[in-house]
Amino acid sequence: MTTAWLLNTVGLFAITTGTLLIFLYLWRSARFEDEWLSVDGKLAYQKHRRHLVTGVGLIAVWLMINYAALILS
Repeated sequence: MTTAWLLNTVGLFAITTGTLLIFLYLWRSARFEDEWLSVDGKLAYQKHRRHLVTGVGLIAVWLMINYAALILS
């Protein structure tokens, strides 16, 4: 186990943990669309939030796969 491997592992773990925390925040965040008056604003917010959750979720899964592969190699 070299120093570079250890630094890569720690860095990837930190990034993966941060991404998972962002995903959990987006998944369980308060929904503010009820406070908006316009129907268009509600629809735009729902669409934007859904895209954010999907994107961050995919990044989190990809990083977890990379982290597992790095540990197992």
